[in-house]
Amino acid sequence: MLAALLLVACKGEKPQLSDAKGTPSELLVVIPSALVDTDIADTLQTITDCDAPGLGSAERIFRTMTIGERGYEKVYRLMHSQLRVEIDPQQKEPTLGVARDVSARPQLQLMVRAASKAQLGRFLSQDRERIQRLILDFQLDRQAQMLQRKHSRKVDQELRRQGYSVAMPVDMKSTKRGKDFLWASSNRGGDRDVNFLFYTLPWTGQDIRDVDGYVHWRDSVLRQNIPGAQEGQWMQTSRADDGSPVVWPMLRRTDEGDLLEVHGLWDMHGGFMGGPFVARMRIDTTERKIVVSEGFVFSPNTAKRDLLRSVEAGLRTLKRVAPAKPV
Repeated sequence: MLAALLLVACKGEKPQLSDAKGTPSELLVVIPSALVDTDIADTLQTITDCDAPGLGSAERIFRTMTIGERGYEKVYRLMHSQLRVEIDPQQKEPTLGVARDVSARPQLQLMVRAASKAQLGRFLSQDRERIQRLILDFQLDRQAQMLQRKHSRKVDQELRRQGYSVAMPVDMKSTKRGKDFLWASSNRGGDRDVNFLFYTLPWTGQDIRDVDGYVHWRDSVLRQNIPGAQEGQWMQTSRADDGSPVVWPMLRRTDEGDLLEVHGLWDMHGGFMGGPFVARMRIDTTERKIVVSEGFVFSPNTAKRDLLRSVEAGLRTLKRVAPAKPV
């Protein structure tokens, strides 16, 4: 009787999904064979093979593979990020469908359908940024899940002393503390160097959308805590020729409230170092303080996209915890 009950229970369970395949920034584009040599393929390329913003160098936003429908099921159905397009004359208007964990876990499948090539092309062009953001957010969340399983225990333990937890890449082993400030680094000595910053500031009612205020606070904190190798050098936000900061801000709505996400470039005042950074700032109204977490990269001789995204994914794991007692 027990065996029969177990058999019935097992039949009602969903099949176990395989682990999704692919490198962190990889994207599979599936296109009908009839569209391969059309302007639709060119339009897709502007979405998937354009330069990633905010890196200071030309790097593709995704590592894209484009295939026809025939080889999909046999070889590529387990890819973690997929964008598919389809012409369906029955469609009244173009649609963007989102499906998750269809053939593997975690997996994102986007399907764009339209009644004609003209409609499909217009929709892809108009919704370019939304499609990119859906894919990027999924890929960063996937990396964040992986970091939760394997990350730098040292960085997490150090940050818990300030009442927060974070999962940063495991090779971050060097830390430096300051007043309401933590700097963690892979400290590789000049290339492929990834870094994490955490600091808090008093909140006196400032609007979270105050980007100029954020840059001013950031530069003040960096000047105090990250000096260069020589006197008169310190880390700062890069400026354009007109003096404006080189940043790309975005306001995000989350379950915990609004946060300001900023991509930008940094450089060393009085020196020659520089690179990209990404920061997240939120307001803790209970503690009346501004909480800032950042990742930045120094890698002058190698690609920066995946390095920066590894720490950007880590920023998404930041959470409030009970402060750890000092050892």
